[in-house]
Amino acid sequence: MFERIYPSKIILPMKMHYGVPAIPAVKVGDYVRIGQCVGVPPKGTFSVPVHSGISGRVSDISEIRLPNGIITPAVTIVNDMKRTRLESVKPRSGFKISASETIGIIRNAGICGMGGEGIPTAAKLKRARNEAVKEFLVNCLQSEPYSTCDLVAITEYPDYVVLGACACARTVGASKCVFLISENRKEQRKALANSIDKIKADFKDLEFDIKLFRERFPQGYYRLVARALYGKNLKLGETLEKTCKAVLFNCSTMLACWEALSDNIPMMSRIVSVTGDASGGHNMLVPIGTPVSELLVNAQDVRNGSDRIVWGNCLTGIEIKDPEHTPIVKTTSVISAIRRTEVPKTPCIHCGLCSECCPMNLSPNTIYEMLNQGLRQKASEEGARECIACGSCSYVCPAGINLTTAIASFAGEGRIIEVNSLLDNSGMDERLLDDYEAPAVGGSSLLEDYSDGDDNNVKKATDTITLPFEKDKEV
Repeated sequence: MFERIYPSKIILPMKMHYGVPAIPAVKVGDYVRIGQCVGVPPKGTFSVPVHSGISGRVSDISEIRLPNGIITPAVTIVNDMKRTRLESVKPRSGFKISASETIGIIRNAGICGMGGEGIPTAAKLKRARNEAVKEFLVNCLQSEPYSTCDLVAITEYPDYVVLGACACARTVGASKCVFLISENRKEQRKALANSIDKIKADFKDLEFDIKLFRERFPQGYYRLVARALYGKNLKLGETLEKTCKAVLFNCSTMLACWEALSDNIPMMSRIVSVTGDASGGHNMLVPIGTPVSELLVNAQDVRNGSDRIVWGNCLTGIEIKDPEHTPIVKTTSVISAIRRTEVPKTPCIHCGLCSECCPMNLSPNTIYEMLNQGLRQKASEEGARECIACGSCSYVCPAGINLTTAIASFAGEGRIIEVNSLLDNSGMDERLLDDYEAPAVGGSSLLEDYSDGDDNNVKKATDTITLPFEKDKEV
């Protein structure tokens, strides 16, 4: 179960994804309805649109700094609590649809990965289609401590998760749809199995499977999935699509895709876990852009002496100081409230716990010592660049050494930060901003026009894919 939150306002950053920021398509004083597009991707850029999950007036458009260091324009909307929707935000009538049109709908819905860096889902589908992947993997491995938002999505909307996966699998031309889930999640496994049984007659071209994994963190990382399923140790820069002929998507992303395809709903809300180490947790369905403070007001029990609020998972998230002005973004799966503990710091006792827990089979204590001594080349040869910043080594260290920060910082230095990256902070060229005029979207969600245009990166389908929008009716 989850709680629905109706915030007094939302703060919508134009950059919540891997790519360049969207451009505000509204101005201060404009009235906005639920589902309306308020941020439009600059033409010809790697970006996604931004939509409002509430109705109300635009009160401010200004630059903000997110906890991850990203500086981006943001649109603030004050909620009028009338919940006025765009007329177009309603279930879609049955029709046949091409693979490129499916990608167009998902692109215009503003959907990006909800479990990682926020790679635009349409772009990832295009790459998978061009690489002719055979297996479509759905990541249901919610392994982060305390976080259960993906599990709630599966429990409450299993049909949407499965149908979204089927539609996307057909779009990329995969022949097999595989759901990856922990062996301990019996309720969710049953929900997925029941949904597959209900729809498999409509998707006879697809083979279905549910793969069980051990309950451990960070099990869902794509390089660990490649190792577990295909026995491949992906090097930096290698992809699942090219090396293993498979593509991996988060289950909540698949839910969002089916909402866009069947109900014409853009990505304007998500389920967020609000939890911590002092009490039980909550799962909340919130409009994207909701300030963290409004979630905490509705989950006061999670504070219970906890004085650290973390934007994200307790191991990999970022501590925030200003929850009132820190919004939930498309990639925020959890808000963690943790008690601050000071571990007595001592020199390394060479217990080996950090090496035992490292999912990349590194020796964090050895690498840490090399970096301290300035032996950067040696550290690189020891595999330091392979660090995925999961935080496990720092968590288990009885000496209180912050191994993750030192090693992950070094690993990050060796990676090229592209202009499209979530980590890039350059934004758009100011000259482009001066000359750019946002399209007059008015009361549009962009989903009214979902064609994929003249994009040559997609292999055009001569046939159509059939989606069962209405029971017992082929459309």
